[in-house]
Amino acid sequence: MPVPDTEAVNPRRLIRDEVFLRLLDAIVDGDLLPGEQLFDAEIEKWVGVSRTPVREALNQLAAMGLVEILPQKRTRVTPIDTNRLRGLIETLRTLFRSVVRDATPLLTDGDKAELASFAEQISSGEGLADLGRSRLVSENFLNIYVRRLDNKTIARLLSRHMPEIRRAINIAPSTAPFETGLPILQATVDASIAGDADTAAAGVDDFWLHTVGALVDSLETEEK
Repeated sequence: MPVPDTEAVNPRRLIRDEVFLRLLDAIVDGDLLPGEQLFDAEIEKWVGVSRTPVREALNQLAAMGLVEILPQKRTRVTPIDTNRLRGLIETLRTLFRSVVRDATPLLTDGDKAELASFAEQISSGEGLADLGRSRLVSENFLNIYVRRLDNKTIARLLSRHMPEIRRAINIAPSTAPFETGLPILQATVDASIAGDADTAAAGVDDFWLHTVGALVDSLETEEK
C-alpha cells in the first residue's frame, strides 16, 4: 500500500479518530484505490500509532462499506460495486429531495449568501478546479440545507454514506457529466434563494439522477 505523505497526528484529537480520518480521506480522495490491500504495520508507521487504534479505524470504515476485512486473509479498500452505488444514489437522491424541500423555507440570509457564493464559483469555472468534484456536491452545497434542517438522524446517515458517493465521484474517469450538471445546481440555488422549495427540490433530484448517476455509468463502462 502506498503511504500518503501527511503530517503527524494532531494531539488534540483522539488517536482512533485521527487514524479514521486519515484513512477516510485517503480512500475518498483516491490515494488508496479500490481493491488496494491495507497492512496494519504500514498504517501504524504512517500515522505513528499502535495497532489497536488502527484496527478500530479499519472496523469503523468497514461498517461504512469502504474497507473489506477478511479475517486471517486480508484487509483491503472495498472495490467499487456499481449496483450498490446505484441503490445508494437512489436512496440519497430521495433523501436530499426531501431535505432541500423542507430546508428551503428555513434558509437564513447567511445561508442564501453562502449559496450565492457557491453559484458564483461554479459559474466562473472555479467549481471543479478549486472546490473538487465531491466536496462541491456535499460540503459546499448540500450541507447548507442539512445544517439548516438540523436533523441529527439525517446528518448521521449522510456522514455514513456520503463518503462512498464522494469516492466514486472522485475516481470517475470523466468530469463531463458533472460539468453538464453545473447549470442544474445554478438553477437549484436560484430557486432556493427565491424561496421556491418545490423547484429547488426538483433541481437537486434532477442533479442526482442525471449527473451523479452518469458518473456511475462511466465507472461501469471503464470496468468492461
